[in-house]
Amino acid sequence: MEKYQKIYSDLLKALQDNVYQPGDYLPSDGQLVIRYQVSRETVRKAVKTLANDGYVQRLPGRGSVVLDRKHFVFPVSTLESYREMVAQAHLDASNDVIVIKQNVPVPEKLTGSDSPVLSTLVVRRRWVDGEEMVLDYDYINQAVIDHVPHTAAKNSLFDYFENQLGLQIDYAVKRMTVEKGNVEDRQLLHVDEGMSMVVIRSETRLSDNRILSYTESRHRADRFTSVEFARRHK
Repeated sequence: MEKYQKIYSDLLKALQDNVYQPGDYLPSDGQLVIRYQVSRETVRKAVKTLANDGYVQRLPGRGSVVLDRKHFVFPVSTLESYREMVAQAHLDASNDVIVIKQNVPVPEKLTGSDSPVLSTLVVRRRWVDGEEMVLDYDYINQAVIDHVPHTAAKNSLFDYFENQLGLQIDYAVKRMTVEKGNVEDRQLLHVDEGMSMVVIRSETRLSDNRILSYTESRHRADRFTSVEFARRHK
């Protein structure tokens, strides 16, 4: 076993044994260097592996904060925008912007808290190969972004956040359920009353750990393929 793997294994066991709770910081790189008598690069490799596996987030100048994994049900991968995914799959895809509305409280089912979070709600309908496939409800944190242009919603929110506003998206936590379709599903996606929906509820964070957005994405179950908990590619 390589030295970094030993450090990784020890820290992972400590996390699994709840020695460190969500929101706690791991020992600093310097403390780990002294504890294991290894180079700083070896320590960084171990902690970076933990970060890539979704256990911690590295915050420059602050350390490595432990993430809440109780809802982590998917493997770590790259976090891609809808536009990026359809481009890679060579699909004929587009979207309609149904609603852009400011000062909308984020539903408690997304935040997991009764503390109010005001957002700009962006509702979009996704079309693939001429069929209505997905409804996306994006609640953009107004404490981070106070205005979302229609063109950004129409084209790509990720592109607007990263390339126009200069924000750095780090990771998303996603939870998947299968639920009965609701009235809006039937009205906007024109599905039958008995159609089930694959519902992905997610929380996206920036590299400084601020919450950028909450999303509820509703997919037709008969057209759904896969979804992941994912870390934004660097």
